[in-house]
Amino acid sequence: MWRNVLGRELKLDQPNTASKRLILSVLNSTATKREAKDYLKKYSNEPSVVNHCLLFIRGLSGLNESTAMKLSGSIKRLRMLGLRPICVLPPGPFMDKEAELLDTMVTWAALKPLHLREALTETANGSYRSLISSNSRLFDDTVAGTVPIIKPYVYNESSASEYLSRDIVKFMRHFSEGSSLLIDKFFILNAIGGTPSPERNGNAHVFVNLSQEFESLKGSLEEQVYLSENRQPDSEDLVDRMRLHIYEDMIVHREEELKEHIQDLELMNCVLSNLSSGSTGLITSIKSASVFTDTKNPLLYNLLTDRSLISSSLPRFKNKNAVQSHTAIKDEHDTDWDSGYNMPTNKINDAVFDTTVYKKGVDIKIFDYRKLTQHNSIGLPAEFIASNEPIPEDGADFKLDLNKMKHILDKSFNRSLDLSHYLRRINGRIASVIVIGNYEGIAILTYEGPEEKQFVYLDKFAVLPQLKGSLGISDIIFNLMFKKFPREVLWRSRKDNVVNKWYFQRSVAVIDLSTDLGNNDQVESNFKMFYYGDDGANLEKFGSKGTFQVRLKEFARYIRDIKPSWEK
Repeated sequence: MWRNVLGRELKLDQPNTASKRLILSVLNSTATKREAKDYLKKYSNEPSVVNHCLLFIRGLSGLNESTAMKLSGSIKRLRMLGLRPICVLPPGPFMDKEAELLDTMVTWAALKPLHLREALTETANGSYRSLISSNSRLFDDTVAGTVPIIKPYVYNESSASEYLSRDIVKFMRHFSEGSSLLIDKFFILNAIGGTPSPERNGNAHVFVNLSQEFESLKGSLEEQVYLSENRQPDSEDLVDRMRLHIYEDMIVHREEELKEHIQDLELMNCVLSNLSSGSTGLITSIKSASVFTDTKNPLLYNLLTDRSLISSSLPRFKNKNAVQSHTAIKDEHDTDWDSGYNMPTNKINDAVFDTTVYKKGVDIKIFDYRKLTQHNSIGLPAEFIASNEPIPEDGADFKLDLNKMKHILDKSFNRSLDLSHYLRRINGRIASVIVIGNYEGIAILTYEGPEEKQFVYLDKFAVLPQLKGSLGISDIIFNLMFKKFPREVLWRSRKDNVVNKWYFQRSVAVIDLSTDLGNNDQVESNFKMFYYGDDGANLEKFGSKGTFQVRLKEFARYIRDIKPSWEK
């Protein structure tokens, strides 16, 4: 497929034919057409542009030769795919041994290790100067195939001496600051994987939007450390006190893992803060990073697609059989759609479950007023402004800009919204409006149905066309929506919408709205309705019949009959 689509951009008779074949092989099984073209534009078409990644590796001293050789192969393929690693080792008792092993691994990859000391300089006035912030030719590949290997040594200009930095977060913050290099990725490899998530049974988060989640994730991990360090037996009973003693080593080991997770999270936050907004971070285990299959290797997959192996907004509870049994009415094609994934009850060795992708992320604002007024919105048409509207004592934290809202909806749907008609429909029944960045993404949720049986409906969901697929905006919105309304959310989509497969993966039921909804209630419709939530919640609201399908059909009647608000 890609050989035909991208033939002009990939000349297979060039000297690096192996690289081209590798690119084609991986793109065939991982990337969408847009992702493939984005990758080729970034890494293949401009020889003058040199793309780098920072590769921070923990625990190399514990590797066996087989894993070391596999990880060497991953480093080689990163380089073949256009990304030049700059390797950094943390301080520790085995640092010199790890540097020697990394030297060997780079050599196995048919590349040239380049050991750099004093990658960071502490100047006489107390500021820091990084080797990558200067226009050093050490990184421009003047010597073909070089891979820098850096230990965290700092040169002190005042004393004309060097010292080993014990604060690796501080070292990496200053080392990555003001880089003159184009650094697209920051990869951390360790033995324990990405940031753990309680929602995934202690397995790693799939995706973290740092600007939104850093403080809460760090606080949660620190609280776990505190509780562990100040542990007490359940009682003064001898059995309880003995149990605490017996498991002491295991508890201490868990504390060390938690502290490493905190430090890795801090490293990711400080480094990505110094890189461009489009840069991506990833933490995974060395074992996962050593997987030979390109489509399952999280480093190579992220390089080619800029995303995680699975989507972070996929329901954790979902499997294909459950989806099919709960789908009230399906198309003949629906059974071929991929569903969510089952979450294991304990940690397992699979890259899907120990890899977290990070972005510095985007600002998120939530509008939670049920009704729009001149005090909580901008650009409200005059017909909606009441002269006697009381001024709230506290101003709105976030005012919804209706002009920007209309702009993103117009751009995303390629149609013009009739703002007055739309506001007449939703005003007074707004459940929430989620705004990403400066209106790069938006979700408008409303309360629908009769007053005593209202449900939450995703009325509008939009991302600016040029940002679709980037920054994880869609996943961020759906994750926020599901957390805010965990019991149920519904939405509809045209039957020919190319996004329907993505929607299906995030739902537990779907109904064709042109079907007979009972009592000969059948109306021609070009929409499908999607349902997410707990299929056993609130069934008592829907009468004595109390079945899931009956409930869905109740929803469907209201959603089917919503009139569009587009200008004709």
